[in-house]
Amino acid sequence: MALNAGSLAADLANRRELAPFWLVTGSEDLLMLESADLLRRRARELGYTDRQVLELSASADWSQLPDAAASIGMFDDKKFLEVRLPSGRPGIKGNKALPEFVERPVDGVVTLFTMPRPDWQGQKAAWWQALVKAATVVECDPVERPQLPQWLAGRMRANGQTAARDVLEAFADLVEGNLLAAKQEVGKLSLLFPQGELTLEQIEASVGNCSRYTTEALVESFCTASADRTARIVDGLEAQGEPLPFLLAILTNQIRSLIKLRASFETSGNLYVKGVFATNAMKAAARRIPLKRLAAALDVCADIDRLSKGLSVRERDGDPWIELKSVCLFLARTR
Repeated sequence: MALNAGSLAADLANRRELAPFWLVTGSEDLLMLESADLLRRRARELGYTDRQVLELSASADWSQLPDAAASIGMFDDKKFLEVRLPSGRPGIKGNKALPEFVERPVDGVVTLFTMPRPDWQGQKAAWWQALVKAATVVECDPVERPQLPQWLAGRMRANGQTAARDVLEAFADLVEGNLLAAKQEVGKLSLLFPQGELTLEQIEASVGNCSRYTTEALVESFCTASADRTARIVDGLEAQGEPLPFLLAILTNQIRSLIKLRASFETSGNLYVKGVFATNAMKAAARRIPLKRLAAALDVCADIDRLSKGLSVRERDGDPWIELKSVCLFLARTR
């Protein structure tokens, strides 16, 4: 069974007993921490008063795991066991111990595993497959920009505050990609303006720009023709000190993928190309952006690479970040 972090509280409220195994995983640390807190709290309410935490690594002694599950406190009949794998890699011993452990639940023991989600190769491993099959999985992934206003509204609602859609969009622009900061800003607003509807002026005066952008967000923004957001993300990436060569390598690779998708779309009418993983945003871009524009963007990326290495390029601005913003806006054009 799989849940997302946003639905966990409601799910736990309806449970009169906890499943024997839980897995909190993903790439958003704040949501992982909050999800684990919710599970601990519900476990205490249901009488799991004995609690033990194990932090296991690839080199750890994994015999601790079944031993910990078997030893319940003298005055307790229920135990909440937390197993933390900070690296997400159990190692050779864990590869064997984990599947064996989740095959045999212990009466009165609930085990919570917390770890970052492994990469695609790690997810094919037998230990991961066994764990996912046996556990109730709580997915904790970043809140994407389109869903961020709604996420903020929910947090504000818990504090007795509301805001119009345009206010929430402005708030989201200031905290995109930084969910911990978003939570802190919501808390600050609850102290500054207890309850009621917040205005745009209050948000702009009180919330600092603490957004954190990724290359993936940049690609998604120009693929969806969000020109204003594209410009904002390029500025943000520059301010964050993102390495331009690394950024260019990813951007160039994505443009090449778009060229393949567009060529397939023009010749066969479909957007399937073997070996190309296409998001919905990329498919939309492949339908919208002509091959000529994509090829021109690829040429500009080659010029930006030369500029980043200190070489001069005719008819190009000496600042490679200006040229990067220009080519991304070129791809974000709707006409």
